[in-house]
Amino acid sequence: MDRVLRKIGIDAIDSRNQSFSMTFHPNLDGLMKSVGHVGLLQPIIVREKSRGARYQVISGFKRLTVCKQLGLGEIEAFCYRKLELDDLEGFHMALHENLSTRGLNLIEKSMILHKLIHRFGLPKESIARDYMPLLGLQPNAKILEKTSQLVELRTRIKRYIVEEEISLGNAAQFLEFAAEDQAEIGRLVPELKLGENTLREVLTLLREISLRDGLAVRELVKGEIEGIVSDATISRVHKTNRVRRRLREMRYPRLTELEKAFCEKRKRLGLSPGISLQPPLYFEGDTLRVEFRFGNVDVFKDIISKLMEASEKKELGEMLELTL
Repeated sequence: MDRVLRKIGIDAIDSRNQSFSMTFHPNLDGLMKSVGHVGLLQPIIVREKSRGARYQVISGFKRLTVCKQLGLGEIEAFCYRKLELDDLEGFHMALHENLSTRGLNLIEKSMILHKLIHRFGLPKESIARDYMPLLGLQPNAKILEKTSQLVELRTRIKRYIVEEEISLGNAAQFLEFAAEDQAEIGRLVPELKLGENTLREVLTLLREISLRDGLAVRELVKGEIEGIVSDATISRVHKTNRVRRRLREMRYPRLTELEKAFCEKRKRLGLSPGISLQPPLYFEGDTLRVEFRFGNVDVFKDIISKLMEASEKKELGEMLELTL
């Protein structure tokens, strides 16, 4: 294939045609400074069109955007004739140029796989074999399905996934929510401090409560949770802890009641701070667990004395009854 390097007018390029685009939520600051100081170092790649604007972008959407924003009238480009570069060849060219110059985020990988399936109609087996390893993904049918579907998420959710570098496992959880619920979650989660495990917990609780109660997420978070998230006087960490606790109470009301009752009765026992008295996990069992530490005999004697006093109080028996 012959290509010609030339300067072409930016207004001769159809920048609206995103057929070969594989960029999502880019940070153009560095590129803007670079082009502004030293000019465009790497030409974009275009091919001739038969209608409208004379050229279609194959690779270089970010470079073209920056040049337009800088007010440049021309841009250097490698130009192909229309019949010399078909769609799939152009897509391969764009893919490999991107892979050679930068890392791809999860949504960009989704865009690529989605286009290979739905635009180019390639068999999923060949996509898994030939393309997924290039993208740093396991050549697995389930991973292909999940990743390719991420492109359908609401834009705010996709931005959150990119900005927080969310794993595929957690990103795929968003797909289990309806579009209107995604919009609400996209408003909610950026206000919280969520690691991977906490995000997984919050999304699971939201989904399970929503399904159990037949409520949209908007209805579910209205009121107390919405108030916590919008409270500008508390930190993201405190918001997160309070939202998690409230969602857990909503999901497991009986367990929450048992925990509160247990804590109240434990306070009345008057145990010293060095003594830990805990119920069985999820109150499933009929034994309590006591733990303590001591550094000398006197502390040990005091702990034993406190435990003996607790054994005479009715609250201890009531705590045992909570576990039955």
